[in-house]
Amino acid sequence: MAPDEQALRADLASARFLSGEDRNRWQFEQLQWPYLRIRVTARDGRQYTLRLNCSGFPTSPPTGTFWDSTANARLAFDSWPRGGERIQLAFKPEWKNGDALYIPCDRESLVGHDGWVTQYPQLVWNPAKGICHYLEVVHELLQSRDYVCAAA
Repeated sequence: MAPDEQALRADLASARFLSGEDRNRWQFEQLQWPYLRIRVTARDGRQYTLRLNCSGFPTSPPTGTFWDSTANARLAFDSWPRGGERIQLAFKPEWKNGDALYIPCDRESLVGHDGWVTQYPQLVWNPAKGICHYLEVVHELLQSRDYVCAAA
């Protein structure tokens, strides 16, 4: 097993990751190296699946998108989380054709955004925090007042 896969598997067994599962912040779905699928819970209880490419982990941040596990394809854009300005900025399907989330801890989005390092230091990828860092950023957005709950 390659070192990046070993590091990710260790992260998935960590107290920090398991605590997030216990608190229903996220749930492990599948690891099919280098792709990890995790369901992240929104404030209305809906779970959005993330599919993250974790190659190079933890030195390289993951990159990912919302995923439809049933269809085994990127989630249809009209099913992505909706909401106010923060949600619209972070979860914009037109960015990289929906193949990456527009957040400072995403590998693809960090490129070319050197200002983010000083503007959003708490959101820029931190290898010491591991996979939970990415999940915590997405979870916080889905729990925010900016997130519009799905119609009942």
